[in-house]
Amino acid sequence: MIIYLFSHRRVAFLLKGRLITMSFNIKDIEKITENEAKEMAIETAEIKGFNIYFVDFGGSFGYSYLVFKDGHHIHYANDYELHHSWLAKEKGKEALREYYLRSIDNKLFTDEEIMSPIKSYFDYRNKSYFLNNYYAMQRDRVSIFCINPTDEEKATLEEAKKTMAYDPVGFCFIADKEFVEHHKELERALEASKNDTKNNFEYQKNAFMYEMANHEYAINWQADYDTLSAFGRITPQPDYSEDINKYFDELKFTQVQRDAYVTARKEYMKKQEVA
Repeated sequence: MIIYLFSHRRVAFLLKGRLITMSFNIKDIEKITENEAKEMAIETAEIKGFNIYFVDFGGSFGYSYLVFKDGHHIHYANDYELHHSWLAKEKGKEALREYYLRSIDNKLFTDEEIMSPIKSYFDYRNKSYFLNNYYAMQRDRVSIFCINPTDEEKATLEEAKKTMAYDPVGFCFIADKEFVEHHKELERALEASKNDTKNNFEYQKNAFMYEMANHEYAINWQADYDTLSAFGRITPQPDYSEDINKYFDELKFTQVQRDAYVTARKEYMKKQEVA
C-alpha cells in the first residue's frame, strides 16, 4: 500500500469553509464536492489512486474520512467517527486514524489487485463488495434501485435505459460504455480467481466457517440452506430435514468442497461447545 500524506492547516477550513457552520447530517456530507473536501480537510492521503480527505465534522460524525476518485464522491466508501466512537474515546483520534488506514487497505483496490489471485475468502468478499458498491461511483450514473420513486426519477431511469449502457456489476446505467466493459472485465477476472479455489481445502473450509458464523449455524433451523445459499442458488428442502448432498449437487461442488464443508461444520460446532 502506497500512501502520500499532506498536512492542511485547520484554520483554512475554519475561515473559508462555508459548511463549518452547519450541523451535518449524512445527506449534507454525501453532497460535499471534492473542492469543498479539500478546504475542510485537516489531512489528505492518496491511496490506491483514490483521494482521501480526513475531516473533523464535530458533533456525531466527528473525525471522519471522505473518498473521491476522478472528481466523484465515492460516499458509500466513507467512514465516520460515529461508527467507532468507542475507539476514539478510549484511545484517541490517532488510533482512529490508524484504524482508518488499515480499513481502507481492505476496502479500496487497484485494477491490478482485483485481477490478481485472491488470498482468502475475506479477500474475495472485500473485492466483490468493492466492485458491486464502490467502483461505478467513479462515473455519473443512474441507479436501478429507487424506493418510492418520483415521476422525475422514473423518467430519468427510462431515459437512461434508452441512452446509456447498463452496468450489471454496479446495478446502474452509465454513459461511458468503455468504463462499463472494463468493470465487467474486472468482475470476470475476480470470479475466475474464485473459481480457481474450488480445490483449495483451507480456502473452502474457512469460507464455510465464515458463513456458518454469519448465519448462526448452531441455532439455525435451516442452517445448511442459509449457509450454502451464500455460494449459489439452491432449492430449499421441506420440513428442515436437509440433505446437504442435494445442495452439494446443485452447487456442483467438487469433492474437496464437500469434504471442506463437513470439516468446517465439525470445527464450527466444536467451537460452540467450548464457548
